[in-house]
Amino acid sequence: MSIISFEIEEVQKICENVIPNSKIIACNPSLVRIDIKQTRSRQLTTCIRFPEKYPEQSLLIELKSKTLCDKFLDGLTTLAEQKAKELQGKPQIINTLKFISQYLQENPLCIVLDEIIALRKLLSSETGDLKLKQKNSTISLTARGGNYYFKIKTEIPEEYPEKCVKWQNYESNLPAVLVRFLNGQGKEIARQCVEPPLAQPRNKKLEQFQPSPSLLKAMTFIIEATREFCTEVCPICNEYVLPRLAEDIVANEQDDSFVERVYCGHLFHQGCLKKYVNEPPFPPGGKTCPATKSHPRSDAKHLRVNNSSGSNSAPKSNTSIANKKTCGIRLAHDRWVVNVKVAESRWAQKQARERELEEVVDFLQ
Repeated sequence: MSIISFEIEEVQKICENVIPNSKIIACNPSLVRIDIKQTRSRQLTTCIRFPEKYPEQSLLIELKSKTLCDKFLDGLTTLAEQKAKELQGKPQIINTLKFISQYLQENPLCIVLDEIIALRKLLSSETGDLKLKQKNSTISLTARGGNYYFKIKTEIPEEYPEKCVKWQNYESNLPAVLVRFLNGQGKEIARQCVEPPLAQPRNKKLEQFQPSPSLLKAMTFIIEATREFCTEVCPICNEYVLPRLAEDIVANEQDDSFVERVYCGHLFHQGCLKKYVNEPPFPPGGKTCPATKSHPRSDAKHLRVNNSSGSNSAPKSNTSIANKKTCGIRLAHDRWVVNVKVAESRWAQKQARERELEEVVDFLQ
């Protein structure tokens, strides 16, 4: 019996027993094809051919997969060919298949390799770093912007991408309002990748929802948002919203320098925002954000307010924003809301008190 016939017979007898989660698709002198399916995403097909001078020459190996990226398959093919070369002169198929199966098992993050590569392209030494832990199937991300950082440890589930990435613990030196935004919005982006929307738009055909990879989308949001926080300026005073040093952050919610984030996405100093909201003019629809452009991470993309001229610009509250295209989204905040009539009444009372004080001063003088 030739060594090729011997190996084919051996593969038929023991392959599915010694290679976990394997299935023989074809096994003959021209082609040996074995499927290895460890999880929904961690699966591949191994196609093996015998060279003319086998076993003095090593096996010809080709790996195919609908779930693993080409870069990973190319690298694993090279490693498998090296393993086969180590066995030249001996039977090679079973040991090579064992190596491929074990490598898949020991590198569960292979299912997100293409997303990891894309994330590393977004990062530099100044903007953050990634650390991989294959044993726990976790990815530690540290996103940076200036002197600020946001750090999480992300778990990649075995059912990925049907289930989204998750994280429980996080660490950051950003203000609490921004930490809540990063954490909450990042998880929401990941959730939307695997759960269908509650309602389909009326003008859109009903399509069957398909889960999509969530790692790259969620982490890209966190990286870009963290990087840009330190460059955002208050639309009222045009000063940086965050202090240059993280230790100078104001934690007192009553302080004028306390950082506020409104639904349109822009950041304000609390004192600037209160002054702007509580001073005239008071348009019927309520005041709109005076920032000179819309924010890329708005929570209220569909709340743009039209003024009397029919444009999307906010009312001109002072000369610094006059004649400029503005954000145009009504100012709103989950902690406090100012009604137009209430604001007008408060302003009138304030003006009356000031006039009374002036009259008293004039009388005493």
